[in-house]
Amino acid sequence: MAKETDWLQRYVDNVRTHLPVRLREDVGNELLSDLQDQCDDLQESLARTPTEQDILDLLKQKGHPMSVAAAYQPRRALVSEPLFPLYLQVLKWTFLVIAVVSAVDVVGSLYFAENPDLLSAALGWFSGLYESGVHSFAAVTLVFYLIGEGLSNRQVFGNWNPRSMPNVVDSGRRIKRFDSSVEFVVTLLAMAWLNDLWLLPGTGGHTALALSPELVSLLPWINIALGASVLMSLHKLFSPFWTRSRLLIDGALNMYWLTLLAFLLGLQAPFSIEWPSGEFWQPSQGGWQVAIGVVVAITAWDLFENIRRLVRAPSGVRV
Repeated sequence: MAKETDWLQRYVDNVRTHLPVRLREDVGNELLSDLQDQCDDLQESLARTPTEQDILDLLKQKGHPMSVAAAYQPRRALVSEPLFPLYLQVLKWTFLVIAVVSAVDVVGSLYFAENPDLLSAALGWFSGLYESGVHSFAAVTLVFYLIGEGLSNRQVFGNWNPRSMPNVVDSGRRIKRFDSSVEFVVTLLAMAWLNDLWLLPGTGGHTALALSPELVSLLPWINIALGASVLMSLHKLFSPFWTRSRLLIDGALNMYWLTLLAFLLGLQAPFSIEWPSGEFWQPSQGGWQVAIGVVVAITAWDLFENIRRLVRAPSGVRV
C-alpha cells in the first residue's frame, strides 16, 4: 500500500507541475481521490492487492501527466489538444534557450568592450529577447499547427513510461522562473565582472577594480560557488520543480556559500574601485559587513526552505 500511495502521489505531483496555480490544489486533490478509487476497483477486480507493476500500468493507461493536465484546462483551437502540453513545453524551452544564449552574448560583449555600458547592454538584451521571442513563438506555433492534425494523443505519448516520472516534492509547486532568471543573470554577470577586472586590473584607461590579497586568495573558491550557482539556476529554469536530489544538491551549495561568506565577512578593505584620475573608493568595514550579512540571511533562508521541503517530502519512492 505504501508503494501504491507513493506512485499515485508522484503522478499527481507531476500533473500539478503542468497546471496554473489557481487549479493546482483542487485538481491535484480531485485526481488523487480518483486514482485511489480506481486502485480500489482494481483490487476488487483482481481479488488481490495490486502489485507495483499493476499501479504503473494503471498510470500509463491514465496518460502522460502533461496530457492529463491539459484536459483540466480550456481547449485551444490553434494547436491540437494532444500536442498542446508538448507545444507549451517546447515553447518555454525555446524562450529559455534564447534568453540564456543572448545573456551569454551580452556578457561576452561587456567582457571585451573597452568602456562597458551595463545599462545599454541590458536594454539591448531585452530588445533582442523580445524580437527573437516573437519570431520563435510564430515558428514553433506554425510547426505544431501543421503536424497537429495527423497525430493522436497515443502517438504523442505512446512510449511514455511512468517509471520515468521525476520524484517531485513540495506538492508539485513550480519554482518561479523569474527568480531563477534573475539568479542566473546576476550570478553570471558577477562572475564575469569579477574575473575580468581581476585578470586585467587597471588596463584600458578606464575604471578598474583592485582586489585585496585576501580576496584574491579566495577568488578560486568564489568562482566555484558562482559557477555552481549558475548551473543550478539553469537547471531550475529548464526543470522548474524540486526533487529530493535537487534539494540535497542545492542545500549543499547553500552550506558551501555560508562557509565562504563567513570568511568574506572578516575581510578588511576587500576591494577598491580606481578611476584614471587616481581617485579611488572602497567600502567601509561596516558597509561591507552589512552587505555580506544580507547575503548570509538570504542564503540561510534558502537553506531553511530546502530543509523544510526535504522533511515534508515522501521518502518511499526515489528517482
